[in-house]
Amino acid sequence: MMSDREIQREARRIFRKLMGERCALMRTASGRYLLHRDGKPDRSKQGLCAQAFVAAFRTRDWLRPLGTDPESFGLSEAGAAWLRRSEADGDPFRAQHQLRRFHRVLEADGSEGMAIVNDAESPLARLHARRFIDAAQLAAGETLRRDYTIAQLAPRLAVDLSALTGSGRRSAAQHKLMTDTVLAAKQRFQAAMKEVGPGLNDLLFDVCCALLGLEEAERQFGWPVRSARVVLTIALDRLALHYGLIVRAPDRGRMRGWKME
Repeated sequence: MMSDREIQREARRIFRKLMGERCALMRTASGRYLLHRDGKPDRSKQGLCAQAFVAAFRTRDWLRPLGTDPESFGLSEAGAAWLRRSEADGDPFRAQHQLRRFHRVLEADGSEGMAIVNDAESPLARLHARRFIDAAQLAAGETLRRDYTIAQLAPRLAVDLSALTGSGRRSAAQHKLMTDTVLAAKQRFQAAMKEVGPGLNDLLFDVCCALLGLEEAERQFGWPVRSARVVLTIALDRLALHYGLIVRAPDRGRMRGWKME
């Protein structure tokens, strides 16, 4: 008999993988279920889920049948809401009403990682949901935002109490590790912004880091309506090329230069 803790642990592991588009659990000849992403099976151990767990998920309405043969299941709204509550580090019910999703980001060592992003607050995620930008552009923008956050470049709007109460207990090694991590993120951020170039990186910062919407950015820069989307697309292409997420930037038209008064 499985405990609730075991069911929830397995649910978190599997549901994180089911949050993406075109993801499903499909029944195999052995009776177990195999994760499929973008039509491709994940044949590693991490891609398998026991039949008993799937049955437990179904009794909780966390999965929805996809009507295929062999049978397959996708993540239901109830399952996604449960995962958001489970992953919440603050108010779980507030997180339930956010649009949290797992996005691929580039880690400091060059490997790919996953980050939880609230799509409700991310202009890039909204653009991706409307198919105005592709997955590589989204990943590039979220990677830039991640480094911006780790580098602690955002202006602080309140007193950092941890600096007052925790400084005496933090070891020198911990402090050095934290300082090195912040410095490395700052260097990566500056290198990326320099590579994208002036004129383009201004809009990139506003949208990716300051979370400014395109219409608001157009008003701020005095640009024509819908022109910011074109500029942002070019900037994200350069950023994705810099991060190695694409091999060659698409030919979206040449941009000779911008002069902002």
